[in-house]
Formats: sequence, C-alpha cells, structure tokens
Amino acid sequence: MSVSRPKRSLARRAVAFVKKLIQKHPVPDLPLPVPTATQAASRPDKKTILKHPAKKDFLKQIVPETIGDCPLPSFDPGIFHSELLDLKLYPEVDPNDPKNIKEPEGNVREGTYLGTHLALTEAYERVEQTFNSLFDVLGIEPTFPRYVALEHQRKTYQFTPYPNNADGTPAEFPPHLQHIPVDQNHTVFGVFNTAGLLETAVILQKLIPDEDGFLGRTKQWLLEQARAAAYGGEPEKGITIQDVEDYNRFHRKIGTDIASGGNIGLLDDWYSDRRFAEQQFTGTNPTTITQAGKLWIGEFLTAARIGGYNEWISALEAADPASLFVQDGSYFRNAVGVSDPTAALHHKQPGTDDNWCVGAVSLFQLYDDGKLHPVAICIDYRGSMEQSVTLFNKRLTPRDSTRTEKTDWPWRYAKTCAQVTDWIRHELTVHLTLAHLVEEAIIVGTNQSLPMEHPVYRLLSPHWYKTLSVNAAARATLVPQVIVDIVGISPEQCHSFIRHAYDTYDFVAHYVPNDLARRGFPNTAEGLSSSTRYRNYAYAKDVLALWTVLRSYVSEMLALSYPSDESVAQDRYIQSWCAEMRQGGAHMSSFPEIKDLNSLTDAITMCIHTATSFHSAVNYLQNFYQAFVIAKPPMLCTAPPTSLSVLQQFKEHDLVASLPINRQRQWLLSAQVPWLLSFRAPQDRSLLNYAASMWRVYKTKKGRREKMVAEASERLYARLRETQTTVWENSRAMEKGSLPYMVLDPGNTAVSILI
Repeated sequence: MSVSRPKRSLARRAVAFVKKLIQKHPVPDLPLPVPTATQAASRPDKKTILKHPAKKDFLKQIVPETIGDCPLPSFDPGIFHSELLDLKLYPEVDPNDPKNIKEPEGNVREGTYLGTHLALTEAYERVEQTFNSLFDVLGIEPTFPRYVALEHQRKTYQFTPYPNNADGTPAEFPPHLQHIPVDQNHTVFGVFNTAGLLETAVILQKLIPDEDGFLGRTKQWLLEQARAAAYGGEPEKGITIQDVEDYNRFHRKIGTDIASGGNIGLLDDWYSDRRFAEQQFTGTNPTTITQAGKLWIGEFLTAARIGGYNEWISALEAADPASLFVQDGSYFRNAVGVSDPTAALHHKQPGTDDNWCVGAVSLFQLYDDGKLHPVAICIDYRGSMEQSVTLFNKRLTPRDSTRTEKTDWPWRYAKTCAQVTDWIRHELTVHLTLAHLVEEAIIVGTNQSLPMEHPVYRLLSPHWYKTLSVNAAARATLVPQVIVDIVGISPEQCHSFIRHAYDTYDFVAHYVPNDLARRGFPNTAEGLSSSTRYRNYAYAKDVLALWTVLRSYVSEMLALSYPSDESVAQDRYIQSWCAEMRQGGAHMSSFPEIKDLNSLTDAITMCIHTATSFHSAVNYLQNFYQAFVIAKPPMLCTAPPTSLSVLQQFKEHDLVASLPINRQRQWLLSAQVPWLLSFRAPQDRSLLNYAASMWRVYKTKKGRREKMVAEASERLYARLRETQTTVWENSRAMEKGSLPYMVLDPGNTAVSILI
C-alpha cells in the first residue's frame, strides 16, 4: 500500500525555487559601499550617542544672561506678523468690491538700527514669498512640475511692452515677464496682484524710520562721537574714519554670506592703492576693466599736462600701451538721459538727503609681476578732460612708499568717487541688468518658443529656478524703495540707466573668450598662465575654466539630439527662438542667428553661464566689499569739487562729509542691499549638486540615450571637481597678502539666479 507524500506549502516551494535559481545563477559577491574617512568620522556611533556633553562645551551654548545682549538673527515670524497688524502695515480689501483696495495707513516713526535691519530682512523675504506664491498659482514657477503645451506656455509667459508701455510712456525696465496675463486682470489673479503687490510696493519704505527716528546704540554712538569731538576742542573734526573702522570691528552683522560676515573694513589697509586695484580683478565687479587704448591714454596725457604732472607725462609716454587699463564711467550722463556734459548728477528723494553721483574714469597700469597700480582718476568726466577734475597718484609705482597713503585725503576722495561710479555700474548694470534681466529675457523668450520636451528647453530650465520671482520682487521693492534712496540720480534716471545697459548689451561679445579678448586680456588658459602678468586676475582664470567645462557638457548633451549642422538649421523651434530673442518681445538684437551646432552650443553655454558663474561672481561678494559702506558707497553726500585746486586742499573732514556716516537711514540701506543679496547659496543649489543630481537620476535608466546622459553628467561632475582645485590654485597663485578668491568654486557657484 503506497503512502502519498504531503504537498509542500507554497512558501516552502518558493524558497526551494529561489535556492535552485541561485545555484544556477549565483549572485556576485558585491561589497557594500564603504563611506570615506571624512563621512565615517562625521557619523554618529554608539559611543557618540551615549556621550554626555562636557559642562564647559555646554555652557558655551547658553544664551547671554541679559536679554538685551541676546543675538537676534531674525524676528520670530509670528511676532513680526502681529507687529505688522498692530502698526496697520497691511492693505485693506473692500469685501463688497475686491478691486477697491486701501493702501496701508501705518508707518514706523521710530526704531533702532538693528530692529530696522531685521524688519527689512524679514519683510523682503515675505515680498519674495508673495511672488513665489503668485508664480506658483500661475504655473510660472510651480512647486510641482506641470506639463503644458507650447500654446499655453505662450499665454502664460508674455513679455511686457518695450521700449514703451501700452500708453506710450517709456518702460521702466527692459522686457520682462508680464506676470499677470493681460486677459486675467479681472480674475482672482488680478485681485491677488493688486492687493499683494500694493503691499510689496510700500512695505519697505514704511518700515524705515525717518533720519531723526532712529534709536538705540548706533544712534547713541553717533552722539557720543560728536560730543567727544566737541569737548576735545575739535568740533570741526567730528567723527573720523578711524571711529567708523572701530565701530565696524564690533558691530558687524551676523555672517550668512560666503565670507562669514567679514568685510574689507577689517583690513588695516582697506583704503590702500593695493586693495583698490585688487577689486578691479577680484572684487564685486571684475568684469569691466578694459584696455585703455589710444583715446584714453591721450585723454589722461592731456589731464597730466593741465595739472602739471610732469613725471606722469614721462611715465605714460614711456609705458607699454598694452599695460594701461581703464574703468570707464564717462558714459553716465548719456545713459541717464542728461544732454549737458557738465550738469551735476544730483537727486534728493522725498524724505531723504541730497545725494550726488559721478561718472569717474580710472586709469591703471598692469606690471609684468602682476601688480595693478592706480595711475589717475578723473573724478567725474564732464565731456572732456579740460572740463573735468583729474587727480594723479603721488605714488608712481606700486613699489613706492605707502607711508602717506592713509592721510592722502585728496587721493582717498578720488578713489571714493571711483567706487561710487562702480557701485552704480555694478548694481544697476552688471548685476541687475546683465545677469538678472538678461536671464529673464532668455527664460520668457524660451517659453515663448520651445515646447517643454524640446532638448534645449530641458537643458536650460534647471538654471531658471526662482529667478522670475526674485526679479519680480527686485522690480517691486528693491529698486523703487531702496536703491532710489541711496543714489545720486532720480528714479527716472535709474530706469534710463538700466534700459541703456540692456539696449547696448552684446550677447555674443559677452561669451567669456570673446569678452576677455575684447577687454584686452588673453582668452585662453595658456595665455592667462603664460606669465606672472595676469597672476592676480583670478576671476578671468576661474570664469574661463568654468566656461570651458560648461561648454563641453552642453556640446555632449546637444550631440544627443543634433547629429549635424543641418539638423540645427532645420529645427523650426530653434529658429523661432532666435526670432523671438532678436526681433520679438526680448528686443535683444545681438542674440545670434543659429544655423549650426557650434553657434547653438555657444548660445546655450552663454545662457547657463549668465545664470551660474557670471551671476555668482558679481553677486556673492557684495556684503564683503560693500557692507562697510565707506569703502564703496552708493553716493556722495556733498557736491564733488569742480576744480583741481579745491580737491588738492581736501582734508579728512571733507572726505567724511562726502560719506553717509551721519545718515543712519542711508547707511542702513546702503549696508542692507549687499546683506540681502549675499546670502550663501545652499549646497543643494550648486553646480556640483546639479551634476550629481543628473547622474543619480539617469544612472539606472536602461536606454542608450539615458546612459549617455548619465555618462555626460558624470564627466561634468569630474570636471567641476577638477575646477575646484583650479580655483584654489588660482587664488593661491595671487601675490602674497591678496584676499582669497573662491567665489567661483563650483561648490559655491549657484545653479541659477536664486537671490
């Protein structure tokens, strides 16, 4: 009699099947990933989680005993919200007529320097949040991606009219996003726009006390310095430059920028020729110094003859013309719409003090050992050197004694004029227009022309993160509520200056190799490194290295979609894009006509460069160089002298009078602008993280194209990592005592214009 075997359970049969499969196809013995020593050291283990902190370490973290000494990096959001309500700093919407909105009636009459700084920071963050919310609702910068067809994109991303508004008046800004589509003005979006943007249009101004409304330690310090001067028998001397230096050492803002809160005023020689020249190569604006050429060499020789500077006449005539460079602000009057070349650039905004602007022209000589030396400064170019005031440096070479630099007040005043010129040029032209507004035109023009699935759209869009909302906030608040209060030109002239920068911008000429060559510098890595002459121009070396890396990546990515020049020329979307940028709403006639793969590669690289390396270079060092306001002020507080003899008699009190030292409101705003704009970019928004993210997303995908994207991303990561070392080496190669220049480290370089 046979006995039937019991059937094995389903689970046991499954296990047996898996064992048999493993025996037939053994799994390779792959080791688990091993963390690096640095990663392992930073990870908690059983010892660290059981370790009690030492008392001395714990006590270091305890807040100060006195509440007034407690550091306050920001206001609690709930407290700030309640205070805005108490102060009636909010618009009121009529529930029966949503289009009837009442402007906020409150106004801050008194406040401390610190409290106002914190309030402005919190308020500006809320302005940006307002636009973030609006753009999320409109699908312009959505929190989660939304695929829309090109037809819908064109309705959402519309350019504002340019160069004139619909009513025929001049547009304030270059063409940008019409963030409330014209056919939705009477919908809920229109109400949101009116109520929300009315608040943003006045909130910063209403938070800033009038000049006599400041309270607290900063106000007390000013009074004490004035009292000490009076009782010391020198009432005409007043506050000194040294007083401001001392105050800066102990009353700086909390460090949130790339320099951890440090600023140039902490250096004993911050005012020196060396630091002044250094900023032309590695400061906030290292992008405009240009070879002087015959015209400017001739102009400065004329000025030297007028002023009787015989030694400089001989030196300039003997100098190699290729060694002479200028920072040229001679175009300022033309740019702001002033036809009289001798007219003063002066403005007084209601509720503030008189401010002056100057269009200085500075001449430098670059020596073979890399030292850049300031030769002369025309403090305000008034059509010709005969009608202008030009001062020559008492130090003929960078090797001359520096013993009298600190008390050479006429020369320090001239350098201040040059810094005022560069402040305006940098903030309104280089930074705002050539980075933020040019990139916005690219974003809107691309959305008008390319569908979301287009390879160029896919390549560009990661570099647009938050740019449109940041720009909208700047147009609504930063320019009309802050900048106009602290410069020596009117709001209308500010807008004219910005439009002039956009209208004269040459897209192709600003490709990094073209730009360096155009300004008289070598445009290859070999050329910049072939001698010590360019050792201190770390910006040029770094930005060229990044351009090369980005262009290689763009080339690899485009090759996946465009096998030939003909395929580019036949892409109707690319041709539509060029037309939109050149003759369409972008009004950028210098944008290239793209007919081949090489020109497409250059154009895409430029779009990415503008959003990444260019913007990072001109943005993230602002707090270091400009928060110590007297080192680079946005305005002069007294009229500039109109004769050389008057300037040559200047003393310290004349320089002090020209600076906003006794103007708390304007000092605060002058320090607030670089503070707001210099917050360090988060690590997850860097170029390196972009490359790592691309690789991580594509590394496990199976398609041939996807594998090639992963490989290209891995190469991009490797090249960016190599560039980190290059940036460090370029910084170390500068002459001893130079300020380290690490802003273009790909780990710091932001992937988009997000601040």
